[in-house]
Amino acid sequence: MKRRQDIDQIRGLAILLMVMVHAAATWAPPTASTTSLFAIIIAGLGGLAAPLFVTVGGWVTVQSSWSMRKAMIRFVFLMLAQVLVNVCAPHLFDPFTPGVLSLFAILYLLAPLWLKLANNVAVWGASLTFIVVANWVFLPGDSTLVWDDRVNAIGLGQIIGHFVYSGTYPVFPWIFFSILGAGINIHAPSVQKTCLVIAIGMISCIAFLLRSVENGIPFAQPTGIATLTFFPANAPFLIGACTGVLVLWVLLEKRKPFRGLNQLGRLSLTLYIVHFIPLYFGSTLALSWQSAIPTVVLFTMLWWPISVYHQTRFPTYSLEYALQRFSRHEEERAP
Repeated sequence: MKRRQDIDQIRGLAILLMVMVHAAATWAPPTASTTSLFAIIIAGLGGLAAPLFVTVGGWVTVQSSWSMRKAMIRFVFLMLAQVLVNVCAPHLFDPFTPGVLSLFAILYLLAPLWLKLANNVAVWGASLTFIVVANWVFLPGDSTLVWDDRVNAIGLGQIIGHFVYSGTYPVFPWIFFSILGAGINIHAPSVQKTCLVIAIGMISCIAFLLRSVENGIPFAQPTGIATLTFFPANAPFLIGACTGVLVLWVLLEKRKPFRGLNQLGRLSLTLYIVHFIPLYFGSTLALSWQSAIPTVVLFTMLWWPISVYHQTRFPTYSLEYALQRFSRHEEERAP
């Protein structure tokens, strides 16, 4: 059983995109336009970071020998890691704000339930469709909530609400991407079938764009009034992000690692936490467009050689290694 380097590479790309979008949000000039070409590229690629992350998480979970002991250790570990993220970025989060790591903690705890939905190909497709439709009809999300509304953690009730549906990465609808990744692992759909789904997704996105033009509203925004929003992750976002994830998956699956990109994937948890520290200390910098763009690019790409060097010299000094030792967790292994 050999570790899948292509899956590590996909996760490496996901963490790079995550770092990029956080850096862009931190150092965007006050006069930045959300409709500029640079902003559209950043939003488009950055918007795929978390969906790609969670999809890989679903794929990996299929490889894991789940047990309640392992799930509880992983749950506690990732919850503490989320608190560490929040402490490293007090300008963005409250100490107990749920986030993407707490999402992973809950999803792994519930894995026996949602993995069943991915075992049968018909049930898998029906489950993904149901989540999109249910999200559109029954829980479209409150687009009037601002960032502070989604990260404030003032009471148990509010924290639970953020875990389930109102936070930045609530279980519903983000479980969509876990089920997607699990199904990809179990059923290994052909490139032809995947491209057919991609084509349907692209046609849907074109329809969403035409609808935006017709209604005179933005096509995509992080939050607020738009056809596609990240906070909350509405139905058009699920469709668009699923399409983008599948495109990247087709391009990268079963491909040889590109210049150590897979090493970033093996450090994704550590990098996710650590990259917030320099962002916090640099959050007061006021940059112009001329300096913001190279700063974001340099900050993002710098983690690539750092990860390769770390994995070459100090592979046991990481949160991933600690988690594996605590839970005896073997992941991303496949014939």
